[in-house]
Amino acid sequence: MACVINDRSRGPERELAVLLRTGPFERALRAAIAARGLSLERLHVRLAERGAHVSLASLSNWQRGRSRPERSRSLAAVRELESILGLPADSLVALLGPRRPRGRWLAHDPGAIRQQLRDLVEALDDDELPTVLAVVRALRASDRK
Repeated sequence: MACVINDRSRGPERELAVLLRTGPFERALRAAIAARGLSLERLHVRLAERGAHVSLASLSNWQRGRSRPERSRSLAAVRELESILGLPADSLVALLGPRRPRGRWLAHDPGAIRQQLRDLVEALDDDELPTVLAVVRALRASDRK
C-alpha cells in the first residue's frame, strides 16, 4: 500500500520526497505526517492497533528532534509509521543512521572527553573564553582542597 514518491510530485509531496532522501529524520517525519493529514493522536492509536506501543510524548519528541528512536521496539514502531504513512520501506529508518554510543564508560574515555572539550571550545565566541577559563580554574582549585 506504500505510495511511490518522486521529485516530480507537487508541493508537500515533493518536499517529502526530498526529505526522505536527505533528512534529517525529524523533518522527514513531520513532512510525512503533514502530507497525510494525520494527527499525532491518530498515529498513536494506529500504531497501538498494530501492536507498536509508543507514547504520544515519544512521537512528539521524534518529530521535534528532541529524541530519536534507537531501541529495537522504537525502530519497529518507525517501520509501522512508514507503512501507516504510505512511505517506502526503511525510508525513515535509513535517516536515523547508527546508534549513538551510550553508557557510563563514555565518561571515562579520555579521548571522548577531549573531543567534547574541543567541540565546546570551538563553539564559544572569543569573548566567552575568559569566563570559561575562570570557571575551569575555580573548579580545579576547589577540587584540590
